[in-house]
Order: sequence, then C-alpha cells, then structure tokens
Amino acid sequence: MTVQRGRVAFVILLVAGVALPGLASVAAPPKPAGSPVPTSSLSPAQTALPVPSALPSAATPAPALPGLTMTATPSGTLVRFAGQILDVRNGFVFFTTGDGFRLDPSLRTDDYFTGAPTPIVPALRVYARASFDTATHRVVQLDLSRRPIPPEASYEAVHAFAVTASSPRPNPELVPRAGFSGRIVNVTFTALVPSTTNLNDVVYMETDQSGWNPLAIRLDRIDALHYRITLRLPSGSEFLYRYTRGSAQSVERARNGIEQPPRSLLVPEVDLKNQDDTVYSWADTNPASGSNSAPGPDAIPTPFNPAPFPFPVPRKTLKP
Repeated sequence: MTVQRGRVAFVILLVAGVALPGLASVAAPPKPAGSPVPTSSLSPAQTALPVPSALPSAATPAPALPGLTMTATPSGTLVRFAGQILDVRNGFVFFTTGDGFRLDPSLRTDDYFTGAPTPIVPALRVYARASFDTATHRVVQLDLSRRPIPPEASYEAVHAFAVTASSPRPNPELVPRAGFSGRIVNVTFTALVPSTTNLNDVVYMETDQSGWNPLAIRLDRIDALHYRITLRLPSGSEFLYRYTRGSAQSVERARNGIEQPPRSLLVPEVDLKNQDDTVYSWADTNPASGSNSAPGPDAIPTPFNPAPFPFPVPRKTLKP
C-alpha cells in the first residue's frame, strides 16, 4: 500500500496545531469551558488566572442576601418575628400564638411598608413584626400593618423570649400520690336511689372538677332504683362528687336529712374498681308526703335539721 508523504505531513501539522499560510479558515474546534489547560505550554503571565468579575472582592462588597432575619446590635442580636397582635398592656405584647413578650422602655413603632412612624396603635387584629434583642429578651421595635405580614423567623426562634405568668405547678388533686403510678383505672359508680325517685327522673353526678355543676355527669338507669356510670380516673387521685337530679335544689341528702358532704374516693392501684353508693333522700323531697314536692308545714324541725325548708315559705297575713 502506498501513502502520499504530503498528505501525512499535512495531517501531522494540523494535529500539532501549527497554522499554515492560506489555511486560516481551518482550525481545531474550541475546547469546552472548564477543560484543563497544560501549564507547561503557558507563559508565567498566562498562568495567573484573572478573578471573575461576578465574584465579590475587597473593593466590591458582597450583595445582601434577601430574607435575613438577624442583624447585629450593640447589646446582642436582633431577631424579627411576624404575627398578629392579641393585646398590648402593662408593658407586654401578646400575640395570637398565646405568648406574651416584654416590651423595651424605648420601644419604637413604625409602618411596616414605609418604615416611617405610623399612627397605627398596636392593638387587637393589628399585624406586627416584632424585633427581639437577644441580650435583653425584649421587643425593641414593632413594625405595624393593617394587612398580613410575611413570616420571617420561625416560632421556635422567639419562643424562648416568651414570659410565663407563673411557674407551672401540677394540680395536686390530679397528681398521683406516693406509692401510686397514676395508671388509668376504670371506676364504675352504682347509686341506689330512694324509692321516692320518679321513673322519669335523671340522676347526675356533680364534681369539684366541674365547679359542682349539677349537670356535669349523667348516669344511666339500669333498673328502678339503680343508676350507673363508668369513669376513667388516674390511680392515686382523689375524686370528690355528689349525686343530684339535675339542679342544686335536688342534691342528695345525708342519712340524717341534712346536707350531704362531698363523697371522696381515693382511686386505688387496680385495673377495675366498683364503687357502690346509697342516696338516702333528695333535698326537694318531702319525706312526710312520700313524693317529690316542696317541703311544707309537715316537715318538722329537729336538732339534726333545724331548718328543713330550703327556701323561705311565705307567711299568711291575718286580716284585721
């Protein structure tokens, strides 16, 4: 096979990158950006790469990033939080999140959109961007608006600045006592009512937790004289209660006929508990007549019940 020497030399020159006269239009394709360049073939001046104009230098500061919520202050760091005001009073601002924050004595109020002083008064339904000083934990500036404000810092970022009204303390009646685990116990209350209770009467249970509401807990009637309800109560807690027929005038009475003190139950450390109670009489029941009626003259006062009338009885005036 014969090879022409001129064509071989031409190919070698093109591969080596030597420009021939009259062949300026023929050139190697440009290399893509970012491809490595051998430094051995470059001069010292060419090896020093110029700094791109898009990168910030010492002469041109970096542009501010949008959405920054923290800036430096002489005392600490300023954190901004946007929300809706619930109330402002006694040096505190309350947001609809339910938290209260202390206001700085030199509080400044501006318009959120213009940045100028605003006639808007911080009050209910007003939107505000609060600026918190991390050193004093106080709000140093409120930017107010009638329109919603975009959120800035998260709620967790300012929750540490919230002021609590008092140190939280558990309810002593609901906290398990020593020796109890606080496990939930199913307690079944069964009340035996007097025979004077009408068949269409409804029996309720009033408790101290409900503020002695006579309609707090309704019991189910299981037969002519028994009512029942099952409650879930923590072990070790003290449960105070009384039975009623739906009103304060129809509350249960003790065996001696006077007002029944609240019943007390200390929930034991068991899975199930049956509590059987006996209702001897109702406050609005006349024991002499044997029916549910208002007390009359036949209700005789006794040393145990010196005032048998739950409400004043009008006296009859004699005509002269």
